[in-house]
Formats: sequence, structure tokens, C-alpha cells
Amino acid sequence: MALNLYQIKEMALKSRRAVYSVQQLANLIGKPKSIAKVYLSRLVKKGLAKRLLRGRITFVDDDYIIATQLLEPSYISLHSALLFHGLIQQVPKNTDCVTPKNSRNYRAHGINYHKIPSSFFYGYEKYQKAGSYIFVADPEKAIIDGIYLHLIPINMIRDILNKLNRDKLNKYILRFKGKGQKRLKAICYD
Repeated sequence: MALNLYQIKEMALKSRRAVYSVQQLANLIGKPKSIAKVYLSRLVKKGLAKRLLRGRITFVDDDYIIATQLLEPSYISLHSALLFHGLIQQVPKNTDCVTPKNSRNYRAHGINYHKIPSSFFYGYEKYQKAGSYIFVADPEKAIIDGIYLHLIPINMIRDILNKLNRDKLNKYILRFKGKGQKRLKAICYD
């Protein structure tokens, strides 16, 4: 059965996924990767999708959705998560995510991925957004990630500490061992 480009876009959006690699598109339409590559190119040429990187397209224009789905696994964290949860007002220049994979910066798309150990990959939730989904750190985990990566200023952390769930923050701090735990306690409980 031949599919037209509009049907492919509709199938993609119904799946609630918005960013596709060639392989993911092949799986969606049930065709070989070589055919999916042609469809991917035609979707971009027709203006039904936007090319993010070689072999990756998106059907939406939402920074958080793209950031969550472009590199998997990852979740939105740091200043971006704090903004999402309404704890800060200033909009960060880039969307910051964390991942157990190597750090990457996609300047053209305003997305930064920061590497954290696999054992620190927790403390996030899935949210529905614009017919798709995103993964965002709990505010407490965004703070922990910021301290671990040295990317959130201590004065900002102290300004929002009273708005955080202290039990959850303490639970996250206790997952660290040694110097890391001492540093977190010093910043969060000083």
C-alpha cells in the first residue's frame, strides 16, 4: 500500500512522537529504511517536516519537544526545567538537557545536552505537550543537576530553595556518596 506524505505526517502525529530518525520513520510506515529515507527527504521538501540533522526530522516547532526527542534518553533540566516549573522568570538562551550519553551542543537549534552518569539519570517526569510529550526534571533534581554540573549559580539556588519539596531534595541528595553528598548538603542546607 502506497502512503502519501500527508498520511505519513498524520500517522506520525497520531503516534504522539514528533521527532523521527530514518529508522523510526521506517518502523512507523512499515517500509525498509531505504524507502523511509526517500519519504523523509520528500516530507522536508514539501514543507511538512523540518530537517533537524542529517537523517532526523521534526513535525513540530517546539523547543522542548525537539530537545526531549532529538537525543534519547534525555530530559530537560537546569534553568530550562526551573523555568518550566515557574521557579525562575528569565528565559534561558538555550534549552538544557541531561543525558547519560556524551555531551552535545546543537547551536543551530539552541539545545545543549550535558552528560551525567547513568546512576544520576532519575528525578524526571513525562508531560503531555502540543500533542506530543516531553521529559522534564523535577525542580529538586534540576537543582541537583545544576550543582553537579556547576551550571546553576549558588545564589540562584538559595533564592528558590524555600519553594522546593525538602523531603524530595533530601532523598535526591542521599543518593550521592562522599564529597558530592557533602557539597550538596553544604549548598542546600547552609
